[in-house]
Amino acid sequence: MKSVNGERMDGHKIYSLHEPDVLCISKGKDHKKYEFGHKVSLVRLWNGLIVGALSFRNEYDGHTIDKAMEQVGRVYGRKIKRLARDRGYRGQEMCGEMNIMIPGVPKASYSPHTKKKKQRFFRKRAGIEPVIGHCKADHRLGRNFYKGLLGDAINVMLAAAAFNFKRAMRLLLCLIRTMIK
Repeated sequence: MKSVNGERMDGHKIYSLHEPDVLCISKGKDHKKYEFGHKVSLVRLWNGLIVGALSFRNEYDGHTIDKAMEQVGRVYGRKIKRLARDRGYRGQEMCGEMNIMIPGVPKASYSPHTKKKKQRFFRKRAGIEPVIGHCKADHRLGRNFYKGLLGDAINVMLAAAAFNFKRAMRLLLCLIRTMIK
């Protein structure tokens, strides 16, 4: 009602009438400065399997690590020793016993073998970007039709489950084809 009367609005703006929990997230990119919705955290293993999928409000990326790793521990049953993150997670290098690695310029003191090893590890981290794109395009992670915060969490989990199920069906189909030949 304040905007109708011409008064200044505070930080609690409503961006959608049918979904009052929608947030404005500043991305800092030139082509798309703002996105509306919620943040999503996906954790992918080296083999491409998604073992963690959570929905967050507009939190700093570094604060989402603990909750995501707690879910990975419940789902996967093992603790992850090394974690590659993007530069949005700067500031946190350890999470419990887990080493959080962020890509950057290698130190001059590193041996060529260590540099190559880290480079390979960070290339695997870049592999999450197409997974996010496929989940958005193919598994409805890009648009949520469920209501409320619980609906956001359900949508993220269903998108990750659909991605893993499609991957498992593809592997099963390849196995059946090799058995038939």
